[in-house]
Amino acid sequence: MRDQSVFTPKSQAIMLVSENEEIAQLVADVFPVNEENKVTRNGASFQMLNGTALDLAFKHDLVIFEIDPDDTGELRAIEAVLAHRDDDTLFVALTQNDLSITKARELYKIGIDEVLPLSIDGEGLKAAVSEKLNARAVSQTTISDGSSALGKVIPVAKARGGIGASTVAVNLACSLVGGRGSFFRKSAKNRVALLDFDLQFGNSNVFLDIEDNGGFLQLIENSEIPDDHLLSSILQEHGLGVDVLCAPTPMVPLQSMRPDLIEGMLDLLQQRYDYIIIDLPCAVVEWVEPIFKRATKLALVTDTTVPCVRQARRLIDFYREANVGLPVEFVVNRERNTLIKPSHVREAEKVLKTSLKHWLPDNSKVARSSVDLGRPIVDMKPQSDLGKALAKLAAAVSAETQPVATKKA
Repeated sequence: MRDQSVFTPKSQAIMLVSENEEIAQLVADVFPVNEENKVTRNGASFQMLNGTALDLAFKHDLVIFEIDPDDTGELRAIEAVLAHRDDDTLFVALTQNDLSITKARELYKIGIDEVLPLSIDGEGLKAAVSEKLNARAVSQTTISDGSSALGKVIPVAKARGGIGASTVAVNLACSLVGGRGSFFRKSAKNRVALLDFDLQFGNSNVFLDIEDNGGFLQLIENSEIPDDHLLSSILQEHGLGVDVLCAPTPMVPLQSMRPDLIEGMLDLLQQRYDYIIIDLPCAVVEWVEPIFKRATKLALVTDTTVPCVRQARRLIDFYREANVGLPVEFVVNRERNTLIKPSHVREAEKVLKTSLKHWLPDNSKVARSSVDLGRPIVDMKPQSDLGKALAKLAAAVSAETQPVATKKA
């Protein structure tokens, strides 16, 4: 796996196009001169720069400007500059806080790299710029390498509601990031996305102490297939290195999702991420088919009761209609594995036609604390029996999943 460390340069040449003194101070704080940054202010708008805008902009590493999305004259002036871009200058727009998703798409379409609210603080601006620079550096690495594996899609399904599939999905995603402290990868980090597709009862964000930003609902209501800029604005970055798409807070019909929307999202995500973990609803719906066609492996969370095992068998038969050779990892939750298998476990393995390898012990105290504090178990209590079992599951998934296709730069 390629190394995904930070590529942010030590110094930057920044062009600021704004008369707003608060913005000027913000930029000065984020890019201090004592770190060999150079910030220059060039007029209040691109229109005022006239013919000099083109020459000035591309002499800088970063152009930060204030924009009113309803100012057609200014938009045309910026678009004229961006039409001539042939280098790596990064264009960041600051605009109204309540910008609609439609207006944001229009700004992205003319070539603006990032659209941020005027209320953003220094840490937010620094993080946003760093993310874009890192993405470009990774992209350049991919180009030099020629090609790399498409991201692995790993859906997490449940044999019944309340079985703990969200716990598995969240902790699996966080473990797969790897990096320092990971027992199965010591240096390299993976890029991981967690998608909560349980539209009606999804709560993966609670395990990560993240509030829904309304992005998923806007995505569903938008009739167009999302582009990379739109998807980037909806995903929320967690401190453990996972980018999260929260389930919508309002309850929406399961049929609100469309197969073409899933296809478009996965096309983009597989190019960007090493792992895409998907928390599925406890229902059989048409739009899951594109997920299983691309799935590298399925994690199916169950217990060993007769109804649960029978439902798990039915789900496997259904999912394999889309992907005949789909590997399945059965995760038995809230039960301990024993040296001598009881008769009901042997019967379950017979029905499921496999040996049950992954067992998560019933540690209600750790599980409850994890939810209440909004911290994944593998981060909060990694040495607990449950933390170790979840990390072991992630290690098995990481070791066994293999690339199924390649992506070209």
